[in-house]
Amino acid sequence: MQQVNSLENFKNSFTKNLYGMTKAEAHASGICLQCQEPAIPKCYSNAGREEYRISGLCELCWNEMFGEDDEY
Repeated sequence: MQQVNSLENFKNSFTKNLYGMTKAEAHASGICLQCQEPAIPKCYSNAGREEYRISGLCELCWNEMFGEDDEY
């Protein structure tokens, strides 16, 4: 259990240092960690909404960060 808490503390500290807030803080405000704009309007698919729940990044920022595009 202590390892889980240590991992959560590390993730929160890392995210706070990188983005200025934790994922929980971004979720509480409804904003994306990266662009710090309202996240849900930028999540245009179910996968994007799920990714926001997991990572705190809106779909547009996630796609930009990892090279995904809208063309299939």
